[in-house]
Amino acid sequence: MAEITLTKDHLVDISNDMDNQEEMLTDAEINALAQKVNKKINLPFLSEEKELVVFAKLVKWIDRELYKILPNEYYNLINDISDGLTIQEANDLEKRLTPLINNVINIPILSEKLEAKLISMVLGVIIGAMAKGSKLEELPPS
Repeated sequence: MAEITLTKDHLVDISNDMDNQEEMLTDAEINALAQKVNKKINLPFLSEEKELVVFAKLVKWIDRELYKILPNEYYNLINDISDGLTIQEANDLEKRLTPLINNVINIPILSEKLEAKLISMVLGVIIGAMAKGSKLEELPPS
């Protein structure tokens, strides 16, 4: 097997990626995920519109934490239907990542059980989109 080495350009790209980018999801993807969560989870004392804003912030927070621990080479699979993980690999990855993200994200307005449900739901959709033949749904803000 031929030896593979990183070029100077690769190393510059890696540094730029690690130092400058904080998240992967687009605004449309965040909106789509927030709408899915808003249909499944109810927050006390808030209108549906305010709930959607809160969920968008939480999805963005999850995205930022996931971006820190999941290499882009995997995370970019959410936009590639021709390549990706098997369904089993996606399920295994979601099971491993959910507790890691849940340990970092604490949402005081939710019980631990509801917080875990929200994180698992968001990660399930994101990681499911990494499966071959899948792509993350986008919904532009209204």
